Amino acid sequence: MPSISPFHRFEKLLMERAQTWPIPGCKSPAPMSRWQAASLLQKAIRRGDVPRVKLATSSLLQSDPARLWRRLGIIAFEDIGLANLSLVGQVTLALQGKIFRRSLGGEARVASGLATDLALSSKSRAADDMLCVIVDHPKSSDIRRKLAGMSEERLLTVVAACQDMTTRCIAADMCAVNCTEPKHLFLEKFLNAAGVGPSITWMAQEGSKRTGTLLPLFMALLSQQNGVNEFNPDDEMPEEIDIAGLPGWALDMFTREGKASIRHLLAGQSEAARYLRDSFPVAGRTRLLGEAVFRVESGLLRNRSDGPKGQMLRSQMERECLGIDLDQADQLLRLTRSAVPDLNECRKYIMGGPKHG
Repeated sequence: MPSISPFHRFEKLLMERAQTWPIPGCKSPAPMSRWQAASLLQKAIRRGDVPRVKLATSSLLQSDPARLWRRLGIIAFEDIGLANLSLVGQVTLALQGKIFRRSLGGEARVASGLATDLALSSKSRAADDMLCVIVDHPKSSDIRRKLAGMSEERLLTVVAACQDMTTRCIAADMCAVNCTEPKHLFLEKFLNAAGVGPSITWMAQEGSKRTGTLLPLFMALLSQQNGVNEFNPDDEMPEEIDIAGLPGWALDMFTREGKASIRHLLAGQSEAARYLRDSFPVAGRTRLLGEAVFRVESGLLRNRSDGPKGQMLRSQMERECLGIDLDQADQLLRLTRSAVPDLNECRKYIMGGPKHG
């Protein structure tokens, strides 16, 4: 009996799941920019906040549907990943295009249904944490120097056989940068050499093509080492307030207003601001504070589920990838967590005070 292809396996799962989604009613677009909506969508999915997920989905469907679909694909690999590979495969399949989504009930139904499923799913940020580690961890530059000058064939051997997963991902990243053949062929070659199964290889190929990132590749490689997923305690969420119809945590460094709020906080008299001004050069302070805000607020998850490798990567990302000493990192994260109420006041100032649409 012939085996079922990954495409048809996920197609069957997605079609069955689509039968359970309600038909969404017509909603007026929410009063937010497409950038605010994209930020709200991802952070609300991380927090399992279904009403806000639907609000952001509705807004993006109206203002920028292409951004919505690419963002859902990125979220699947960045925030769900190894915790729910079946759902990642279904989201990847839904990125095929409008004609395919029409067969499942249309743009609004598929977008709302999948975004809700992502919000309710168990979650793992291991692939994105790995991306941060290979870019910002102090040891990564040493690994790159050791791999520099290797041929593609030797890098392929490293990806296939090296015991250190960080080294494997750096080798794959270096080869991808210089690769001249189509990315899907490159990914297939690397993942076959690494012994990754066909379903995850298909997700990595399609996901990379649809999102334009290497997160799917890192997720695929990590599937071999993450270990048995286990539910971790929900991350502790700071106090939340409404600002101009948005939760404060949607206004982080990835929105124009959020970045302006971080600059405003940095100019103030909070302990976090004073510590940054006293301890770090002017040029890097805004970025450093923005990274700290991500770690203590906007990058937090509910329904976190990870194995030992994912837990280790999270620890490395949070403390070791800030580019400062570990004692400084611990101090900065503690002070930033305490400064969230001050940051929300800055956000209210930047947004012009509370508004209700």
